[in-house]
Amino acid sequence: MTPEERITQHRRLAESYRNAYLREGVKDGEEYTDENGHDAWKFADGAIYTSPYFTGDETILMSEALVDTGRAATMEAKAYSLVFPEWKPTSFEYWPADNGVVWKTRWQGTTVEGTSMGFYSYSFIETNENAEITRWETHVNDEYSPFLEAAIGVSGPFHGNAEYLEALERCLEKAGVTV
Repeated sequence: MTPEERITQHRRLAESYRNAYLREGVKDGEEYTDENGHDAWKFADGAIYTSPYFTGDETILMSEALVDTGRAATMEAKAYSLVFPEWKPTSFEYWPADNGVVWKTRWQGTTVEGTSMGFYSYSFIETNENAEITRWETHVNDEYSPFLEAAIGVSGPFHGNAEYLEALERCLEKAGVTV
């Protein structure tokens, strides 16, 4: 792909993420697809995920993740929506380049009792010459732990491939919700 084609693909990647959450479709299993309904997220062989909050000092090989990206996102959105029914992005800025894309998201939700909470998340995605994701990194600001305590009853930082997913599963099981 040319640098211009990669930048276009990186824009699709960011917009598909934003749009799926804006439609609140992720909690119903919606994938990150572009405006034509094509999967905008392609992971390269050997792609990794890392996050100081969600995996601690471990790097996760995407091919060895306990659940795929779509299922993990659905679990998360369903769990958060139990307490914050209309949880979604209220702002989203992104910066595509020829080697990846970075975005900043303001997430916000309001409980049925009227308490509003939110946080910022930051994603850094690097890709190869075919615009396939080779590295995905996520960071959150200090508002996230209180939000997570309210949403699922626990907060991190979490470590490894399982702790955060297990916390989501416990929350969903307690509520009788399946994914």
